[in-house]
Amino acid sequence: MWEISSGIFMGWSLGSNDSANIFGTGVGAKIIRYRTAIILISVFVILGALLEGEKCFATLGELSKLDSRLAFFTALAAAIVVFFFTFLGIPVSTSQAVVGAILGASLYSGAVDFSKLYKIVICWVLTPIGGAFTSFFLF
Repeated sequence: MWEISSGIFMGWSLGSNDSANIFGTGVGAKIIRYRTAIILISVFVILGALLEGEKCFATLGELSKLDSRLAFFTALAAAIVVFFFTFLGIPVSTSQAVVGAILGASLYSGAVDFSKLYKIVICWVLTPIGGAFTSFFLF
C-alpha cells in the first residue's frame, strides 16, 4: 500500500491546486457556488482521467523507465512541491512539477529520453501563448 501513498498525496495536491484553475473565476465572480463547482470538478476530473488520461500516462511514462522505488519518490517529490506552493496560495503547474520530478529521477538513474522531454517543453511554451491568442479572439 505504501507504494501508492505518494500517488494519493499527489492526487490530493492536484485537487487542492488545480480546482481553482477550473472554476476559480466562476466562484470568485459568484457565477457558480463553491459546492456546485466542487461537485462538477469531481465528476469531470474523474471522467477526464478515465476517458483521456491514458494518453498523458503514456507520454509521461515514455520520459523514463522508473522502477517502483523511483516512481514512488517521483510522485512524492511532485506532491510536496505542489502542496508547498498551494499552501502558500501560489498557483503552480502540477504538470511541470511532475515532469520536473520525473526528470530529476531520470537524471539520477541516467535514463532520460530527451526527445520526449523536448516535446513537453515545447508544449509548455506554446500553451500559454495559445491560451492568450484564443482568449483574445473569443472576446
